[in-house]
Amino acid sequence: MRICHIGLNHKTAPVELRERLAVHESEIGALLQRKVSHPAIREAALLSTCNRVEMTVVTHNPDAAIARVHQWFADTAGMSLEQVVPHLYSYLTDESVHHLFAVASGLDSLVLGEPQILGQVKTSYDRALAANTAGHILHRLYQHTFSAAKRARSETGIGKNTVNISSCAVDLAKRIFGDLSGKTVMLIGAGEMAELAATHLRGQGCTDILVANRTLERASTLAMSYHGHALTLEQLPDYLDAADIVISSTGANTYVLLPDMIARAVEKRAGKPMFLVDIAVPRDIDPRIAEIDGVYVYDIDDLQQVVQGNKENREKEAAAAYLLLAEEEKEFLVWLKSLESVPLIRSIQQQIDALRADELEKAKRYMKGFDSAQMEAVERFSKALSKRFMHPTLRALKTLPDDIEGDLLMGAARKLFDVEIKSAPAIHSTQGQQHEQSS
Repeated sequence: MRICHIGLNHKTAPVELRERLAVHESEIGALLQRKVSHPAIREAALLSTCNRVEMTVVTHNPDAAIARVHQWFADTAGMSLEQVVPHLYSYLTDESVHHLFAVASGLDSLVLGEPQILGQVKTSYDRALAANTAGHILHRLYQHTFSAAKRARSETGIGKNTVNISSCAVDLAKRIFGDLSGKTVMLIGAGEMAELAATHLRGQGCTDILVANRTLERASTLAMSYHGHALTLEQLPDYLDAADIVISSTGANTYVLLPDMIARAVEKRAGKPMFLVDIAVPRDIDPRIAEIDGVYVYDIDDLQQVVQGNKENREKEAAAAYLLLAEEEKEFLVWLKSLESVPLIRSIQQQIDALRADELEKAKRYMKGFDSAQMEAVERFSKALSKRFMHPTLRALKTLPDDIEGDLLMGAARKLFDVEIKSAPAIHSTQGQQHEQSS
């Protein structure tokens, strides 16, 4: 059984493509169930954030599984395979484990060491559990992932002085305006990203904070925490002109801010500039707004220049974290390889024990005068001899390397002992397989 990890991120794909692939949380369960209905995919999990969309699958046929997931990326993006595949990475087993550990530890993030990603990886695993698409292998993989990420953050400095996308957005605003005190800020969306932004803005002296959200109750909760003012999204046009800085991070599937809305706000501002930062994927701010005089629009990919300074300060700690993760990766891969050999070991043991019992039964004709104690001694002797004879072989099979040598040794053992191992049945039913073509 192999683990495949297929996806794209902020390094390989622009925000224009990533937003096409963003999957709403309500759709993830059904999507994963369609994936495991395919014969080549036994288990599956999906990680979808503003900076990455990645699918982890367990398969006995990596080529077929990767091809199926590639097709899903193309279909979801509404593009051809030729257009999408250059943006994708496809990792097999050891590389998959290495990548997932690095992602969960914040080592592959836009902001090196950012802490939010570990919670997002945990959420992706929880969704796979809820959809019943995470079996024994993914369960063990994610438990190792969480353990490795926690070690990386606690045993190295990668988690010290943490930064995040929201803080980078505020840093970018400082580069434009200098001192932020006295500036009016509008936060669109009231989730974790907005809350983090509000914290950083207050730290920079911003006292006038407006919070606009789809539900007024959630906006009010966040606004009250920072002595701000709550709005609904419908009220945006009436208050946009008051905002010097707008930071948007909703989960909307369509643009929240349109050119005509901003144009009216700019007219009311009498020439005062507006600074808009879009940290949502899919984007909240129509990119055509950048064409309006006096308006400066930045999206999540524009934060790279801000992030670079933070990254340089963390690279030494990242190197230490990677060494630590390598230890955790090795431990998991040894377990995974041993899992492959378990059915073979069991079959060999059953075969040897059956041969031992058969030969012992034949030998009993020469032991008719033996009493029960003597017969028990012969029985113990036969078991001890077969166990001692097989010990080096079984020990080798339990500690196979996770490479071509391990596969060759497994094949040799099957051939020498004439053992055929049947593939384990999929952990999921094939119900809904007819829908796979459309997923």
